[in-house]
Formats: sequence, structure tokens, C-alpha cells
Amino acid sequence: MKMAGRRIPKGNFLLLFSFAAITLCLFLILAAVRAERRNRLSQNTLYSGYQKGFSIHNADDPEQWLQVIPELVDRHNNFAVYIPVPDPDFIVRGICVIGEAQTPPILEGNYFDSSTSWTDRPAVVLGKQYRGAVTRSGGRMYYRYRNVEYEVIGIMGDEVESRLDQMILMDFKSALRITGINTEYVLDTGRESDLTQVGQDIADLFHSPAEVLIILDDGYRPSIIADLLSDGAVMGTLYILILMSFSLSTLLVTFIWLRFRRQLIFAHFLCGYEKHSQALEICRRFFLIAGGGFGAGFLMMALVSRYLADIHLVFQDVLTAFGITVGLGSGILFLCYFTEGRRMECS
Repeated sequence: MKMAGRRIPKGNFLLLFSFAAITLCLFLILAAVRAERRNRLSQNTLYSGYQKGFSIHNADDPEQWLQVIPELVDRHNNFAVYIPVPDPDFIVRGICVIGEAQTPPILEGNYFDSSTSWTDRPAVVLGKQYRGAVTRSGGRMYYRYRNVEYEVIGIMGDEVESRLDQMILMDFKSALRITGINTEYVLDTGRESDLTQVGQDIADLFHSPAEVLIILDDGYRPSIIADLLSDGAVMGTLYILILMSFSLSTLLVTFIWLRFRRQLIFAHFLCGYEKHSQALEICRRFFLIAGGGFGAGFLMMALVSRYLADIHLVFQDVLTAFGITVGLGSGILFLCYFTEGRRMECS
């Protein structure tokens, strides 16, 4: 095959096309995962989809959560308790998060973590719609809500409009001061199998006369099939299978490419090249072609993102795709070269 007046070996072209395809696949997967996650967060208004509402009644001690939360932290490392704050104009919610949270896209600052959500200092994360109401002083941002000044630790939102833009999240204790302890809550563990255990511990930790009203599925454990067929798992499994198929095809193409390189390897052997010199030469040629394939895949993705509004290319995706491509290529080359090298030594 000739290109620009030069003859390009078929093996080189196949390898370049394979890495271009796997790079484009990686970019599309990363963009699709980000879009799907963003849509899920917007539809559920930051809930994971595995949450349960509960309420507390007759609690005469407004400080009981100060004892309950530390106990929960000792027993569990991944949960979030939300307090919906009634407001006719805004979607306002208090949050205490331990471990992983349904983190929205952040335009500025940071999202809540265990220290900033369980604090005595009023703090909020605002949707980008309220960015214009933020005041700045001393390098920090502030927002006034119900005559209380909150420090803005983050602005959440994305290029696409969503319900997240109209939300106000505040630290747990600030929300408690507004609603009081006897109110409605939402427990979110991110996994349905953890709801029962965390919910039962919350009910047990509140002492009489407080009553925690929560409906729990006693002993519920989802089957493996149910886990695999859940909304998030289906898409994740599909992306993994697509990536695996491209990886296997690249593995096959690398074997073919090394077969075309046999004459070069034998020539190096007859000329007295040491094994490490042969390996370095093969690596140099392989990664030059792989790099060209990555560049071609990047250009194709740039064209796709330009003409499809739902597909976005961000710098983090480029770094991630490059890292995966280099790691995958190195693993495939090592496996194929080791196998082919052993065959040639035996022959």
C-alpha cells in the first residue's frame, strides 16, 4: 500500500488503523459515560437512584444527630443523609456525606465531603443559576440565604442546562437549624443492598422518645443477575465489552504486525544485535505507529464532537485515553513480543 508516494507495509497500516479505532472508541466511551452520569444526576437531583426517605418524630433533644453521625461513621464508610428544606422558589437540601457521593460536575471550587458537610461553619454549593448572587471577599465566595451568610465552596453545573443548575446544597447542621430535627430525611447509600443496614442503625441509634419512621426490606439482598441488569451496570458492562472487543482485535493485529517484522528481527539477529537492542527497536517502531493511531483517533473524535452537540471532548478525556492506550499497547506488545520471541528461539 502506498501513501504520499511511499510504500507502507500492510502490517503498519493495520496497526495504525487498529489504534485509531481503539482511541476513538475510548473517547466515545468516556464522553458517553460522562453524559449518562450527568443525565442520571439531573433526573434524580443528585440522588443515586438507591435512596429511601424517612422521618423523625418526637425527638426532644435537637442535638441527637451529634451523637448519631459519629456512630454511623464508625460502622459505615459510604452513605449520605439529606434534609429537604422547604422553599417555594429553590431546590434546597442539606447534606451530610461520608465516603463517595454523587458528585455533580463542578465549575468552580469543590463539592461537599465529610469535613465540609459536617461542620459548624455555614457552607453551600450552588447551582450555576445563582452565580450572579455570589459576593467575593478575601479570595472567598459568599451567598446569603434566609439572612444567613454562607461560604460558597463550589459552583456546580455543566455546559448543558439541567435541574442541578437550580439547586442549593448546604451543610447538614445549617439545614437542621432551619428545619429542626423532627422533619423528613433521605438516606442514600449508592447501593440498594446497603440501605437496610444503614437505615436500621439510624433507627437503633436514636433513643426514646424519638421515633424514626423508615420502611426497610428485612434481609433483602439483590441477586447477581439483578445487579448485572441494573441501569448503571448494563451501560458499564456494555462499555467494557466494547473496549474488550477492540483490545482483542488490537492483540490479533499486533501478532500479525510482528509476523511481518520477523525478517527484521532475523536480520538483527544475524547482524549480532543484542536482545535488548532488538526489543528497543521493535518498541520504537510499535509506539510510533501506535502514536500515529492515537493522533488519528483524536482527530476523528474532534470532528465528531464538533458536529454532535451531545458529544464533548475535554482535556481530561485526552489524558485518560492516552494513558489507557499507552498501558494497553505496552501490555499487548509485551505479550505478543514475548510469545513471538519464544517461537523464534525455538525455531
